[in-house]
Amino acid sequence: MKIALFSLLLVALTCLSAVNSTFVVGTCDSSKCGAGQVCICEGGVSHCVLLDQCHDVAIVQSIERSWVENGQSFTLYRVHIFNYGPRTLKNIAIQTDCTLDPRDQSSVWNIEYHNGFFSLPSYGQGIATGKEFVFGYIDRGMRSPNLFIRALQY
Repeated sequence: MKIALFSLLLVALTCLSAVNSTFVVGTCDSSKCGAGQVCICEGGVSHCVLLDQCHDVAIVQSIERSWVENGQSFTLYRVHIFNYGPRTLKNIAIQTDCTLDPRDQSSVWNIEYHNGFFSLPSYGQGIATGKEFVFGYIDRGMRSPNLFIRALQY
C-alpha cells in the first residue's frame, strides 16, 4: 500500500514538474504568459495572447497506427503544424505533459524535443505562410498525449 501511494505521488510530481518547466523561443519565455495564453514574439518584442484568439497556427495530432510489442502498447503519432498567418513562423514551443512517454531517444523525429517541449529544428527555415510542418513520435500506451502551444516566434 505504501509503495502504491509513493508511486502515485511520484507520478503526480512528475506531471507537475513537466507542466511548470519553461522553454525560450526568441524573446518569449514559455512561462511568461498565464494559463490559456500564448507568448508571441514579433520583431524582438513579445506579448501574450489568449490561446482562443491565436488563429495563425494550428496543431493537428493523428494516430497513424498502434501495436503491442512484448506486452507493451505503442502508438505512432503524426503531428501537423499549420501556419495560417501572414508571415513565416520561425519557431514554436509546443509543451507536453506527463502523458507523453516516448518509447526511446530515437522515437521522436523531424523536430527537437527537450524538457517536455517540441520546437522546430534549428536547421530549418521555419514554416512559410499557408504551409505545414510535419513531425512524428512513438509513444508508450494508446492514449493521445496532450500538446499545448506556448510560444510563437515570427
